[in-house]
Amino acid sequence: MLKAYSFDVDSNLFFTDTTIYLEKLLPNGTRSKVEVSQKEYEVLIHNTEKYRHVHGDIEQSMVNFKRPWAYEKAIFDAISKEQFWPSYPKYIEAIRSASPIQKNTARGNSVQEIKATDKRIIHEVLTNSHREDLVYSMKERLWNYKKNDDYYINEFLNNNLDAPCSNTAFLKSIHKKLSDSMSSRKNAAFEQFVVHIKKIFSQYYGDHFLNKRKIRLGFSDDTYKNIEWLHHFIYTEGSWLMRKYPEVLFRLYDTGKMTLAPKKISYKNHDEEM
Repeated sequence: MLKAYSFDVDSNLFFTDTTIYLEKLLPNGTRSKVEVSQKEYEVLIHNTEKYRHVHGDIEQSMVNFKRPWAYEKAIFDAISKEQFWPSYPKYIEAIRSASPIQKNTARGNSVQEIKATDKRIIHEVLTNSHREDLVYSMKERLWNYKKNDDYYINEFLNNNLDAPCSNTAFLKSIHKKLSDSMSSRKNAAFEQFVVHIKKIFSQYYGDHFLNKRKIRLGFSDDTYKNIEWLHHFIYTEGSWLMRKYPEVLFRLYDTGKMTLAPKKISYKNHDEEM
């Protein structure tokens, strides 16, 4: 079965040390800007009497998630500390099998920076055996065995379609704005990836081959609200991704507050090939 994967990054693939700014209400009635960890943020943001986003604007609170080249540093700092989260093993499996990948993240770094970080992970983090698996998988996809390893790695990276959902250039490509909710931005990015993987597999194998097979597409995120919105986007009349793309088997994985086995949501809109 053909497979593809859409991953949230922070607290899903890696637990990064990227911090968030909040405004704290002081006893004298003024507010002070404080820097908190992602774990602290998840708790404090619900204390609306004492904490709020900077000037009430979440984008100003999340500036550290947008700084140029901050993404690569955050990811490799997490790797050096072995701060891996539940979807990391599936991410490595996806690379080894050359399955198309999307980083569907709330970060605002550029697509180019995310791709460059993936390339560095392939060369510096994967074992030699894992890289050999990736190269062989790409040779099988392309039916081409005569190029050097870098060629196949670059072809794999070109098949990926990352989605930094706070990057204005990317949002313009999916007809979204920063004023839209994060969940709606991620939904639009996810559907763009559905269309993309159908095109990629069609180029490799042809439409006739695809007509007899299914594509299994997984999405994992640690924020339940994003999972809930995408669930409705897939399953609810009005968007009906499940009906729109009957050849795709959708799988959602909720990794919020999970350290071992993510909660799985499956959609059985047709007979599945196992």
